[in-house]
Amino acid sequence: MASDLNLPESLYEDYSTPDLPVHGPASVAYWIQALQSHETKERALLILSQNKEIRKDLAPLLWNSIGTISALLQEIISVYRTLSSPNLTETASTRVSNALALFQCVASHPETRKQFLKAKLPLYLYPFLNTKDKEKPHEYLRLTSLGVIGTLVKSDDPEAIRFLLQTEIFPCCLTSMEVGSDLSKQVATFIIYKILLHEEGLKYCCVLADRACDGLRCCLPLWFGDRKFTSQLHGDFVAVRYLQELLSNIMARHEATRQPMRLLQPMQLMQLV
Repeated sequence: MASDLNLPESLYEDYSTPDLPVHGPASVAYWIQALQSHETKERALLILSQNKEIRKDLAPLLWNSIGTISALLQEIISVYRTLSSPNLTETASTRVSNALALFQCVASHPETRKQFLKAKLPLYLYPFLNTKDKEKPHEYLRLTSLGVIGTLVKSDDPEAIRFLLQTEIFPCCLTSMEVGSDLSKQVATFIIYKILLHEEGLKYCCVLADRACDGLRCCLPLWFGDRKFTSQLHGDFVAVRYLQELLSNIMARHEATRQPMRLLQPMQLMQLV
């Protein structure tokens, strides 16, 4: 899952053998143009999303065609009003999930990723990540949105990491880790893991004690406090210092809230240096 972040086909209709594959330029242009019509939009979303791995040039074509990104954005925004109600249907969720799959295609391509970030399009996914509804239609949207964000962090693009930190992706991921399905929790954890591999991500967690501490205290893997894990850091002064800062900040928040924890005390790490 984490290696490619391709979302499971079970999210959508069964299209393991597409009946209308997109091969030639004319066919691609037809289905992209079909996104502009209310009568053909649903079918176009399905056909294009199921062929996004086949057509490697699909992302630039989607981005550079007039009105296409706006059409996808309109599809995504159209379900906002139903997120806090039981009125979100599986049909509507599937349509939006297909639109999000095309967003993922754009986010993954090196020629369109920067424009995708510059337009701040990931922000339109955050409402799906902040909902705590566990029903299947909401979970579809949560998982596909996480897939888009996961694609961004997988690129190891510092600009993408910076954008996600500035827009507070951590709380969104922690919410998904709390209420999402097992697969959503895995993808959300992968996103946080990839961000923490970057220095800016570590600083984000370590500089302010109250930033994300509540969620990290509950969700931080227990092996962070396991001696078998920490013994592997012996002699790595930078890693030990960062881990010590992280645990110190979490402990500081713990002392203020009196919540249970099972982690090594920060001072216990000093013997590793």
